[in-house]
Amino acid sequence: MKKETEIHDFEQYCDEMLKKYNVPGFAIGLAKESEWNYKKEFGFRDTEAKLPLSPDTIFGVGSLTKAFTAVAILQLQEKGKLNLNDPVINYLPEFKTPNEVQTKQITIHHFLTHTSGIPPLATLMGAVKKSMEKDLSLEENQQQEDPLDAIQAIDTYAELMDTIAKTAFTPIGVPGTEFSYSNDAYALLGAIIERISGKPYELYVQENILEPAGMHHSGFQLEDLEYEDIAVLYDTQQKDDEEMIVSPTIL
Repeated sequence: MKKETEIHDFEQYCDEMLKKYNVPGFAIGLAKESEWNYKKEFGFRDTEAKLPLSPDTIFGVGSLTKAFTAVAILQLQEKGKLNLNDPVINYLPEFKTPNEVQTKQITIHHFLTHTSGIPPLATLMGAVKKSMEKDLSLEENQQQEDPLDAIQAIDTYAELMDTIAKTAFTPIGVPGTEFSYSNDAYALLGAIIERISGKPYELYVQENILEPAGMHHSGFQLEDLEYEDIAVLYDTQQKDDEEMIVSPTIL
């Protein structure tokens, strides 16, 4: 009886969080020794169509992709292709920061642990610029000048490294001493994976992680998934000082 009460209280809490933060939906699962102990879906995978979630609904995982990147790097170490303590410039000689001495000290391990000393940079906006330009919902927020015009598009690893090299910033610490979450570091780990494996990052992950793990409904592009139970990739927008959950209209 106590267990049932605790589960009821937990699910009530989840429903409250769903409403409080305008979350379209989420799923929770707890497993032990390959057996489900608990699973439950809350909300919808498509709020407009009122389509429910299921244990098999596919979600966009965002930065959880970094875990796959880390696994790929460790696989390459196990194969003797690299060592975590190797300097990044051994594999990406064109990688530069404003501090030449520290650039040479930055290792693959520092990239993996977000301790390279590189502070948060504005490169992510450049990486998603072209997708944002296709988002019709942005038109409602356009002023006289398009704010995206001032952002330099970043489409390749070479352009990312060139942007970092040309950006004036002060390292937040000697490599290995300070933590700072870094999308740039993990993007460049992807470049290292490509250089060593000779394959595009997505293909390497597909062949060496997703397929061996039996993750047949996982991938990098929605159009590659022959599957219907997919959660809409919602986004947030500010309108009249209120944060709204919107469905993106990417062409």
